[in-house]
Amino acid sequence: IQEQIRLLQQCPICKGQYDAKKAKILEEKGDANLVHITCPHCKNFILAVVVVSSLGMSSVGMVTDLNESDVKRLHGKGAVTEEELLEFHTLIKNNKFNFKY
Repeated sequence: IQEQIRLLQQCPICKGQYDAKKAKILEEKGDANLVHITCPHCKNFILAVVVVSSLGMSSVGMVTDLNESDVKRLHGKGAVTEEELLEFHTLIKNNKFNFKY
């Protein structure tokens, strides 16, 4: 997979070049790999799914604010529930955390 990651060479933010050897494979499922990349130039994070098959390579990536440990911690967790969202809204509404919006 490192050879295929090498094809994902350029940061979408600063256009700097990645070092494929520093890309972290966080999960492998069959032909699909979850890959975390930190741009060595601008320090932004990219999370990508790289699929390698006999037909070639395909990838979908996105810029994220999650570092590698955040992705590992949150991957596989359930979605935020309606109840959790309402509780958070109530906290903000009551200014318990002094948020300004």
